Amino acid sequence: MKIAKQVNLVARVTAAMLLTIGLGFSHTALAQAQDPHAGHKMPAVDPHAGHDMSAMDPHANHAMPDTKATVKRSMIEVAVAATSVVRQDGSKTTLAKELEGKKPVILAFIYTSCTTVCPVTSQILSRTQDLLGADLPKVRLVSISIDPEYDTPERLLAYSQKFGAKPQWQHYTGTLANSVAIQKAFGAYRGDKMNHVPLMFINGGGKKNWVQLEGFPSAEQVLKEYRDQVKG
Repeated sequence: MKIAKQVNLVARVTAAMLLTIGLGFSHTALAQAQDPHAGHKMPAVDPHAGHDMSAMDPHANHAMPDTKATVKRSMIEVAVAATSVVRQDGSKTTLAKELEGKKPVILAFIYTSCTTVCPVTSQILSRTQDLLGADLPKVRLVSISIDPEYDTPERLLAYSQKFGAKPQWQHYTGTLANSVAIQKAFGAYRGDKMNHVPLMFINGGGKKNWVQLEGFPSAEQVLKEYRDQVKG
């Protein structure tokens, strides 16, 4: 009798365990049927999802330039005024004084915090500077900041050194009003720095008419334009 009771007790315990396991499986199956995502690992949440990041990165909506696009060439007339500017070494002068005489000029607008158009433009000027060779002392290369409130002479100097600028290639800053006036004189003003377009201007020396290249010309193209303007 004692053995029979023990067997009966083991049987009841085993039955209870099986019932518990069965209920557990049934509960899981029911939960999965009610929620198809039950048991799935939730993905990591992106804290920036749906947030506009352009305020943190001013270039977020500024597309990278197409360096293979066709370069548009035109002739424009520029009245160079005696607008005050500041050289990269901190000395003061005027644009008219810097461009006076018969020296040819290759000019562009940049700003040092730009991450798209300006580095490409400056690289083209750097390469042009090298290609000029023995002609370099005869030419002025000019880069004018369109963000002078940020671009101090010190920042411009560091920027110029990054692109290997030689003494013939000067960078200029000044007041915002004067920068805008110069941009307007060259037809380069687009409202603010985020809307600027790649423009390069070439003058054969002391002429009213300038070659305007819109886009990203090769350094070889710039060199050819310089030589054509000097001959003309």
